[in-house]
Amino acid sequence: MFCFVVLHYLVKEETILCVNSILQLIGEKRIIIVDNASPNGSGKELEQIYSEVPNIDVIVLPENVGFAKGNNAGYLYAKKNYQPESIVIMNNDIQIAQQDFIITAKELYKAEKYAVLGPDVYATSLNIHQSPKRLTHYTQEEVHRLLKQYEKKCSQKRLTRIKCRIKRVKALKRFVYHRRIKRNLIDHRNTYYDVPLHGSCLIFSEPFIQQRDYAFFNETFMYYETEILDYECQKKKFKTMYTPRLQVLHHHNVATNQTFQSDIQRTVFMNTTIRESLSAFHTLMEKDGAEEIFSE
Repeated sequence: MFCFVVLHYLVKEETILCVNSILQLIGEKRIIIVDNASPNGSGKELEQIYSEVPNIDVIVLPENVGFAKGNNAGYLYAKKNYQPESIVIMNNDIQIAQQDFIITAKELYKAEKYAVLGPDVYATSLNIHQSPKRLTHYTQEEVHRLLKQYEKKCSQKRLTRIKCRIKRVKALKRFVYHRRIKRNLIDHRNTYYDVPLHGSCLIFSEPFIQQRDYAFFNETFMYYETEILDYECQKKKFKTMYTPRLQVLHHHNVATNQTFQSDIQRTVFMNTTIRESLSAFHTLMEKDGAEEIFSE
């Protein structure tokens, strides 16, 4: 059985579209919706909507614990209750149009024995392919440098307002994303191994599930989860893989956009949480390979 963990926040319509796309997949499946304490009550609404659907569970968390802990709650619930062969963790703004998604993932596991598999993530609003994020691992020196950059960003509020005005130009935003991908020399049509994957949709195989009671490092609220996962998989010698044989559609940042009244508030939140994630990442790396992060 494949268990699909869908992290929900605020946007009920997006979650329903996501769930409908999963229900159409060929193969045995179970869907676990994790509501991250949505203040608009949409988690409770989803609980009522799916109360009589036999293969859907809804978990309503008492507080918003962020991306890593929210997904980990669904992951552990799936592991304990259903003993799945794979757990797919995905945002609620993801849709799967590929009906043989489960079948293909099983074929790839049989051939590759991956621990974590990332599909091609196509961002519909930006017209870009988001996975893999890059082709190299993060070094401690690089994480330290990024941390200093975001500490500086958090203190430059006037510059943040200027950048937000620039980002409103969608054509310019798309140009920046395309340039970044081109600079990283990523061709989404190729298969890549042991690279940082995009966190909007990931498939965790049975060996990974057997060894860990959590998918993501628990010390972040949002951002850099898959960069840290890549680091952890390096150390554990878990095989990760990107494949173009699987594709999902990503309707980018729908819940985040509804959370904040302005793009300035959203950017300030993003800069702050990225700084906190980088700090946690850097602290983890400083532990010089502490094995406790891999223990259950």
